[in-house]
Amino acid sequence: MTLRPIQRFQPSRIFVALLCIVLLYWCGSTLYQRYTGSWYLAKSIQGFVSYGAHEDQYSPDATRIAIAFGERCKILNLTSGNVESELEKYSGQGLADYSSNGILISRFSKEKSKPQTAFLWNASNGRIAGSIDTINEDCIPMFSPDGKRIVGVFLHGLVIWDSSTLEQIGKVDIQWPKEKWLLGLLAWNPANQELAVVNGEGRVLRIDLLQQTATPLLRDQEEPMKSVRWSQDGTRLITIRQEDGSVLVWDIQSGNVLTRIQEKDVRYASFSADGMQLVTSAQRTDVVRKERPAPRFWDRSTKIWDTKTGSLVRELPTVGIVTFSDDWKFIVETGPEGLRIARFDGSESCAFPSWFDGHGSSSIFAPDNSYLASVNGSGRVAIWRHRASERFWIDFITGHHLWIALLALTALAWAIVGFAQEPVALGSTRDPAANI
Repeated sequence: MTLRPIQRFQPSRIFVALLCIVLLYWCGSTLYQRYTGSWYLAKSIQGFVSYGAHEDQYSPDATRIAIAFGERCKILNLTSGNVESELEKYSGQGLADYSSNGILISRFSKEKSKPQTAFLWNASNGRIAGSIDTINEDCIPMFSPDGKRIVGVFLHGLVIWDSSTLEQIGKVDIQWPKEKWLLGLLAWNPANQELAVVNGEGRVLRIDLLQQTATPLLRDQEEPMKSVRWSQDGTRLITIRQEDGSVLVWDIQSGNVLTRIQEKDVRYASFSADGMQLVTSAQRTDVVRKERPAPRFWDRSTKIWDTKTGSLVRELPTVGIVTFSDDWKFIVETGPEGLRIARFDGSESCAFPSWFDGHGSSSIFAPDNSYLASVNGSGRVAIWRHRASERFWIDFITGHHLWIALLALTALAWAIVGFAQEPVALGSTRDPAANI
């Protein structure tokens, strides 16, 4: 009889080894993308429920976002990804606007028997800052860019409040279009807080909030318009014609048309930061989506035009809704294929296909392009950071993927060493030579 070693079956160590391999693959791929990609996902914050239509409002400086669902609303700090406050006595009124001085305003209540009320909160601490009332039905409140005025848009014009005293200080009669509210009917001049609107006849009007008047803004306007937008310096306007959706560029001082853009059926148009170019977004019908069929609402063409000559500069290789950074260095495209961030010239492209959840989503860049914040229809907020930002190594070292990977490596080493060092049992076997 001889004794020979028999290896024990070690299910616990085999299970640990397999689990570590899976974790290393998951964390390793994420860390690789974070280290090699131009943009990386730094934070992913769920709304109040995992799936359900939320409301949201970004602050004008792109540092905070308000997320509301049901009877709760919280404020997220986008620079840190932390919850900053939660609005007290919020009862599901909905979010209307976020002022430049950190005040949130709700939509007006729908009570028919008494004046409708909209509440204001201080976003930094969530406390109620006051309320305003109106007897005008279907009134939509918004702040002026400097936060000093609240303008309510209702069926027959505008109502104006002082945002510090919350007292009504004026009213302007305007006959709006009979159809639903269109994006671009109102536009604030970034240079002097002047408000321009498009009335039911398609006329572009200048609103004087102090004098409570509405006067024609464009002297030579002969055709009805459906949208208006200011340049950053307040010297020019973009309008979209009602008839064919083409774009006109106007000089405010002379009231004359400077340029005609021959793109048809434009839904949105805006100046670049320097005013030398403009972007148009139009519906397109040539998009074929096989993996994720979606409504035609998502299918857009985005083109860049020269504001002086009206010539086409380039068409972006995008098929979704495009948002630009303030300086036009970066773009983000959202649609059924997910979210894609890239430089304006198409370089440094990073795609995140899982971001689309069947609902609409909105995005905003930080003023210095250090991060991009996006919220989808289910209220999930994601913060992508640019790898060149100073927080890259902080996020890399403090992120949970790195530490999970290190723990998995340690556990895998323990399992492998255990295979080699664990004692084995000795079993007896008969020596065939013993029978001779």
